[in-house]
Amino acid sequence: MIITKKQFQYIKNIPNSLYNSLKVEFLFHSNHIEGSTFSKANLQRLIDKMIVEGNHQLNDVLETKNSVELYDRVVDTEEELNKFLILDWHRKLKKGTTDDELGLSGGWKKYENEISGIDLHLASPLEVDSFVTNLIYDWNSKQNHDLIDIARFHAQFEKIHPFQDGNGRIGRYIILKQCIDHGVDLIAIDEEYDKEYRSALYLAQKNDDLQPLVDCFKKCQERLDQKLNRYQEMLKQIDEDLSKTENCVNARIRVR
Repeated sequence: MIITKKQFQYIKNIPNSLYNSLKVEFLFHSNHIEGSTFSKANLQRLIDKMIVEGNHQLNDVLETKNSVELYDRVVDTEEELNKFLILDWHRKLKKGTTDDELGLSGGWKKYENEISGIDLHLASPLEVDSFVTNLIYDWNSKQNHDLIDIARFHAQFEKIHPFQDGNGRIGRYIILKQCIDHGVDLIAIDEEYDKEYRSALYLAQKNDDLQPLVDCFKKCQERLDQKLNRYQEMLKQIDEDLSKTENCVNARIRVR
């Protein structure tokens, strides 16, 4: 499902519709991959009523609440991808958590870290800033991007692992922005493909083999399309409404 920036801005103001469903799908799976105990029903209740249901650790509650607000921020941003934007997203995600209290939010990692059970050499704290800067520079140097480019960026970003914690979630927010900015079918890493995603990401990082990750992304795109297929007519109607609005604005400009 391809959704443009204009469409996102439009559907954001329509209650109980596609925007809400997309938010739940993206956040539930992205957070669940990282161990969140919020069910879809818990998450929906938090989004709709700001009520926390169920038994959860405090950090999970805070990060889930923060992730809901951060989703809106990511969708709204007009800036091109840059490191200050990514740092701001991390600061928002970790606000009020234990990591925040330890001074580990909104800044690159201070200590060497690793991915449990994975034999990858991650960037050292001293390498992070230059590695991220170069990665983003290469991305912004190219005008148009496709699914392969997004997979390559994601693999490299996660291998840098620039934050002490929260790398996966920030990486998937970046994917969301990249899809919106470049007209790519939206990717929400479905938990059904969690193991495949982790394995494919490892192969991309270890052997520079992007194809399994691209294939996994395609499966996640198809899965999301199936879940939200009922909104296709709504998107067509929104396009018509946006076109009418633009025509009216252009007509007023010509009259002046």
